[in-house]
Amino acid sequence: MSASGPDCPVPYRVLSTAPEQHDVVTLEVSPLLGELPAFEPAQFSMIGVAGIGEVPISISSATESSHRYTLRRAGAVTTVLCAARPGDVITVRGPFGRPWDLRRVRGAHALFVAGGIGVAPLRAAVEAVTTQERGAVGVSVLAGFREPDEQVFGSWLDQLAERVVGGSNVTVRRTVDRVDAAGDWGGPVGPVTHLIGPALEGRTADPVVYVCGPDPMMAATLRTLDDLGVPASSIQLTLERNMHCANGWCGHCQLGPLLVCRDGPVVDAAQVARLLDVAEL
Repeated sequence: MSASGPDCPVPYRVLSTAPEQHDVVTLEVSPLLGELPAFEPAQFSMIGVAGIGEVPISISSATESSHRYTLRRAGAVTTVLCAARPGDVITVRGPFGRPWDLRRVRGAHALFVAGGIGVAPLRAAVEAVTTQERGAVGVSVLAGFREPDEQVFGSWLDQLAERVVGGSNVTVRRTVDRVDAAGDWGGPVGPVTHLIGPALEGRTADPVVYVCGPDPMMAATLRTLDDLGVPASSIQLTLERNMHCANGWCGHCQLGPLLVCRDGPVVDAAQVARLLDVAEL
């Protein structure tokens, strides 16, 4: 049995759960029957709870026998999933969608820009670029969060800074939108876009950029990169707008001429720069 068919939910067992912050959980799951399907970074699956529904969730990381999904509690399905325990059974359809094009990093400086839980769809790509020979000249990872205690994958980001790619350490920079008066945050405060210029200073190769986060954050990132002279052809971003069927049938995820589940979730910046200003209903 394979989990790759678009119409057949496959039962998966929850192997472990890990809280990332107060409303974000990572589930590690494995199929009860058959082999674990292969995936590429940024692809997503439809994760289901019997009698309640499905939600699209990107695969944040994987082992040889399991996938990990990082999700925020935001509705009926995700509330149940965030409360799951090892041994529980859920359903999975997928993986679906267009992945990141990591071939572009060869000979380039790979810049990853994440907002909040947008770190999750980028994590597998960062792992691929920093642990495999992809030919990147350098790697920078920029992550913005609302508050210091809302960081996702904080310890993983710490470990990234110890890796070496292209003869230099991976650069990791974090920022937060606000800090409590009693907090001990010693890093930058402000939008993640403020980190982009410094990250690109002194680079020895042209950048290729991978972006994931809320629509306003991604739109602001595109404007900042444009101001810095980075061409849209060098930028990819990933969308997860209201996907219901994952097959391009229902139309709920339409964004201008695109059906995100079919044409994305990864898209080229030139395709959606103006479309990101359209509010999701």
